[in-house]
Amino acid sequence: MINLLYQEINLKQLAANYEAIKRKSKKDIIAVVKSRCYGLGDRQIPKYLEALGCRILAVVDIFEASRLFEEGIRTGILVLNSVDYDAYAYVNEFPNLILSVNSLQDARQLADYRFDRTIKLHIQIDTGMNRLGFTNMTNYLEALDILQTNPNLRIEGIYTHFSSPENRALQESRFLPYLEVYPYLMVHCAASSTYEHSAIGNFVRVGLDLYGDGRKDHLKQIVKIACPPLAVNRVLAGETIGYDQDYLAKEDVIVAVLPIGYSNGFRRSLGGFPVMANSRKYPTIGKVCMNHLYVLADESVNVNTEFIITSAEFPIREMADFLKTTPHEIYCMMNIDNKIYLK
Repeated sequence: MINLLYQEINLKQLAANYEAIKRKSKKDIIAVVKSRCYGLGDRQIPKYLEALGCRILAVVDIFEASRLFEEGIRTGILVLNSVDYDAYAYVNEFPNLILSVNSLQDARQLADYRFDRTIKLHIQIDTGMNRLGFTNMTNYLEALDILQTNPNLRIEGIYTHFSSPENRALQESRFLPYLEVYPYLMVHCAASSTYEHSAIGNFVRVGLDLYGDGRKDHLKQIVKIACPPLAVNRVLAGETIGYDQDYLAKEDVIVAVLPIGYSNGFRRSLGGFPVMANSRKYPTIGKVCMNHLYVLADESVNVNTEFIITSAEFPIREMADFLKTTPHEIYCMMNIDNKIYLK
């Protein structure tokens, strides 16, 4: 039994999810590893995905890409945000870097720069997110013409991002005219929430479904967060528990104190959300502390009992539903230093 709070990441399950998505979508995968793989760590997971044969990893900016270079990643790395002109010299050094073209300004700056190598480009079209990408055909056509004036620029791909499954059909109708203008080798618009419903493109851009959240039967969550209690206390009727005397014991109770709190991402707003031990859910009580959590337990629990914060059997989706948010946010908010990768 590990005597600390730990996060266990099952790389074999990551591989199983990867293959399941390929079968389900009938397309190749661009693996989204931005924000340090949704907080899971950007060392082991990108290397493992590269070993699985993943051709492109997607990151948000040049700084995330640089960390992957430092780890020796050699597969393609697609930067989703625009890259500043001042960083083009850095782009020269890494042949596996792929840049997004999100605006006419991007196109002009790229065409003006003398790169020492061929730079692969993916053009982003904004079809409804109103975030990044081209929003009208006139600017898009001008950008295509400008980019083709520089022989070291290779227009390889085009993509968009759906705002929701419900908006997919409308956004697809807006996206299709852009595909007819140029013979793109790579087209990707579907993400975790939409690849089962969209036939457009030959790649899917997937993050959440690689890691799993309990929504889909063909995928399993790769993450387990767990710990034994620091103490199991008997609290007498009439005593209070935690800050501000938030919980009053109306009878004698057994309380397990876990080494997790809001510094680890278990927010105060999760007060009352259960944890699992011995295949049973136990409510949390009192106010969540910075480093500690109170659990209303029973006689079956001791200091060697493993308490599960989340796992394949108790998926992140349940926590997201409790907080009325998305599983992506739950992944990113968890801050567990002790990570164990199972191969």
